[in-house]
Amino acid sequence: MSSTSVTLDPAAAWLIDRLAATTSPWIVLDGGPAPAGSLHLTVTPAGPARDRPLVVRGDTTAGVPTLRVCAPDLVPAVAAVLLTIRDRTSTVPRLSCAWPERRRLNEVIALVDPGVFSIPRLRTLLRRAEPVVIRRPIVCASLA
Repeated sequence: MSSTSVTLDPAAAWLIDRLAATTSPWIVLDGGPAPAGSLHLTVTPAGPARDRPLVVRGDTTAGVPTLRVCAPDLVPAVAAVLLTIRDRTSTVPRLSCAWPERRRLNEVIALVDPGVFSIPRLRTLLRRAEPVVIRRPIVCASLA
């Protein structure tokens, strides 16, 4: 995951820079409820080409600022985007997920199926990528 390259288009860079101006930046995954000043992040499945950089595109639809990325594996893409936001803004982003923590069997399925989102898997990837707790993006099951 640490080798995942992320490229921001100008609109995405502008949205992220605007997010940095807020005191507690929130990223909301896939259209959950969002506080003012937050960004939505939408990840759609892509083909199996894993060596391509992730391209994050920014747009505002119906007044909702959104970052969009296509990726072959959802969880590493979300982790890479969060780390890119952290590196660009020097602020630790917080991610709100619409999914509750899953049962153990579902977690096993999520490890095998890259299209299944897993909060514990995301936290594990972030922990491996950033061992310093205060620099690690925060992942919440819901806004808190």
